[in-house]
Amino acid sequence: MKKKHLFNSVTIFLSIISSFSIDRYIEYKNERVQLETLEINLLHELEQNYYSLLSLRSKIKSMISVSDSITANWEVINSKQIKSFHQDNLYDINERIEFILSMSEKYYSKNLYFNSLINSGLILKIKREKLRNEIESVGSLLNSNYFSGNNLISNDILNWFKTKSEIEKSLDNDFIFDKYKDFELMRMLTLRRRNEIYKLSGVNGYIKFIETLIVEVKQEGIF
Repeated sequence: MKKKHLFNSVTIFLSIISSFSIDRYIEYKNERVQLETLEINLLHELEQNYYSLLSLRSKIKSMISVSDSITANWEVINSKQIKSFHQDNLYDINERIEFILSMSEKYYSKNLYFNSLINSGLILKIKREKLRNEIESVGSLLNSNYFSGNNLISNDILNWFKTKSEIEKSLDNDFIFDKYKDFELMRMLTLRRRNEIYKLSGVNGYIKFIETLIVEVKQEGIF
């Protein structure tokens, strides 16, 4: 009788252990599936941001090139020539001169899965400290307005056109530029160019950083 009780107790104990092990295994497998799916989405999001930054860099370079052409020929430049410069270095589909001169390209980051990684605490599942720090840095960048447009300068340039239009009582901004271009407008265009150069430097740095991170993730994974 005692042997039977002992056998039953051992059987129950082994069943509990077995059940616990199975539950742990299922939990582990579910977590691995979750992490693998998240890794795929994070890599895709990295690549989306990488190509968006390449596009942003191209537009910034075009803006700087047009700005250089304008300021170098300021004494003789006219609205028709500016539009010609813009056609050779197109960065905006809008052909109105006030927008060509005032535009500051905005960068819209993709950060859904980076935010999910950080907010869920799953970032702690990344064992390699260097990689974890790199991903945190990218996440911070994507949630910042580091590469946002410079609305202050853009608005100042648009307001310059508005003020001159009210004086002339004309909505023809090509005519306004040709008649009223002055030192104040050139100063604002020079400041805009300077800011775009600073932005370009930052964009170049992050393109290289993200490119290196993409290669690392593809070769070694994240989790």
